[in-house]
Amino acid sequence: MMEKASESTFQDPSAVNEYILHDHGDYCVPDDPEILKKMVGELKKVTHQQSQLLLSLQEALSSKEMQCHSQQEQWENERWILMTDMSQQISQLESEVRNLRCENETLEKKNKDLEEQLERSSGTVLYLGQQVKHQENSRNDGGFCMNNIKNDSKWVRFYTGFDCYEHLTDFLSFLTADHKLCSGKIRKRSEVGPQSALSLEDQLLLVLTRLRLGLLLQDLAFRFRVSESTVSRYWLNWTDLLHARLTQIPILYSARYLDLFEPKRTIQYQGLNCTIMDCTDLFFEVQAKDRTKPASTHPSRNHYLRRGYAIASSNGFITFSSSVPFGIATKVMDGQPQEEIMGGISPPLHFPSFMKNVPVQLTLQQQEMSRQVLSLLSLIDKALNFRFLKCVYPQNMEAQVDRAWVICCYLACLLHDPMGLS
Repeated sequence: MMEKASESTFQDPSAVNEYILHDHGDYCVPDDPEILKKMVGELKKVTHQQSQLLLSLQEALSSKEMQCHSQQEQWENERWILMTDMSQQISQLESEVRNLRCENETLEKKNKDLEEQLERSSGTVLYLGQQVKHQENSRNDGGFCMNNIKNDSKWVRFYTGFDCYEHLTDFLSFLTADHKLCSGKIRKRSEVGPQSALSLEDQLLLVLTRLRLGLLLQDLAFRFRVSESTVSRYWLNWTDLLHARLTQIPILYSARYLDLFEPKRTIQYQGLNCTIMDCTDLFFEVQAKDRTKPASTHPSRNHYLRRGYAIASSNGFITFSSSVPFGIATKVMDGQPQEEIMGGISPPLHFPSFMKNVPVQLTLQQQEMSRQVLSLLSLIDKALNFRFLKCVYPQNMEAQVDRAWVICCYLACLLHDPMGLS
């Protein structure tokens, strides 16, 4: 159109003047055709540039409109997806809320039932507690227990070997001081869990009474008014604890009395040079399947022996054992030679840590609880005051009697001068 305007300008000068008058009346139009031609050319050039700029702007606007439309479609899609997800989540949450409400109602009902059951059980527990308290009072009043003898040192000494109740409680504190050893064996009444039928004092009294008097489990169950299985459990747990705790006590011996003792022999066992002293015989019954017919002129004595030993190390300490490694158990028959009973494989003997071939330095705690034995013969006599060692036992009690021999020897060291309790 600009070209047409230009052509028309040159073809009809009067028209140009008319246009100039109409559109540019206020402008000064040069009379020189060359200058006018130049102005028209520049005007055409500016007009062309503006047209190109307008076209570019239109294209950019169209691109922006397309981009905006695309983004709007994308936004609509994302909005639809989000709305769908939110709808699903809302549905899921509503379903969970319904389930939680149902579960809450169920739990509330269960809680209510448990509260009712607890309320009913409280009366039962109260009744049983009163019964237990009544039984304890009855046991204290008419049964055999520590409360009934603790004020009379004569009976404390008779049943336990200790001079007085205070020494016995000190010994109980010593036994229970090692919580690792006590774990799984004895339970204090202050601990959480099933309560023991007897107090710790009565449990220890039960065990010491059996060692002192050699009573049967049935007798002890009747005396303490508990079941025979309970007595058996106390006996096994406490003898295990007594054996483990007492063997921690260093016992020093006198070399002079050791030289005077007979019979003895020196051996090397597990690398330790030690002197084995034969102290006493422990008697056991031969099983029925192993019994032999005795001679017609002799009574039947189907017994066999296990030897109780004292073991002295070269660095001045002594311990005790009745394990077979130091001698074969023998069957005793009148008028017949002794027959060896091999039995099963005996477990190895574990010596206390302070028994070595060289001198050792005791810890402060070991020095405080160490004891000294002088006459070994006197010690054996005192150990045999525990009548449990004088009875005859079935073969399945070998391990129990072995522990009892060790316990009684250590108790003899603790209970008599110069090895008394401080």
